[in-house]
Amino acid sequence: MIRITTLIYFLILSMVSATVQAELTTERSVISSDGTQQINAIAKFQEPVTGDLYIATQVDKELWFFIEDGALSLEPVPFRADSTFSGDINVLDLSGEGIIPGRYPLFEVVTQPNTDPLDFTNWVGGLNGLSRINYIIGLPVEESLDHDEDGFPDDDSDHDGFSDNDSDRDGFRDDDLDHDGFRDDDLDHNGFSDNDSDHDGFRDDDLDHNGFS
Repeated sequence: MIRITTLIYFLILSMVSATVQAELTTERSVISSDGTQQINAIAKFQEPVTGDLYIATQVDKELWFFIEDGALSLEPVPFRADSTFSGDINVLDLSGEGIIPGRYPLFEVVTQPNTDPLDFTNWVGGLNGLSRINYIIGLPVEESLDHDEDGFPDDDSDHDGFSDNDSDRDGFRDDDLDHDGFRDDDLDHNGFSDNDSDHDGFRDDDLDHNGFS
């Protein structure tokens, strides 16, 4: 089984990626778990890339790999093997119904054919080959922070499912050190900082609304 050490490795590498070979996008990252909304993802290739395409998520500190027929595997199995990828490719489309509430990252990488996806030296594009987005499924608005109901946290300007104040891309804001889903200065757990008197999603001392005091 692929444990947390590998996941940390993936996350560290994703933090240093600048220009990826393909970009994962989604219509919404905040998903209801009542079956009324779909979890979807598209891999957008700016130019043709040849190799094995891997799509993976993290569940209970383990990596699960998506196979094109919809199955999941704990073993590294390509979503689509030894192919040339270009344009937009649908890699995920499933219902959020019944999924345990939580935060679920989605990773995408293309490797050289028949090589280990957990070794970044096999990635097409090297460190820049990894793309990721984050889903927030079945959590209340106080934790998802999607107060305007556009499908993304209000402080997620690039719509990748990560807060703009989540520098390590672990799915939690940098000011949520205990990872309980609330800012550390949100003692009443209403989804707003206790220093956000007008409830606009920004602290009163963040006058330029960039996510920082």
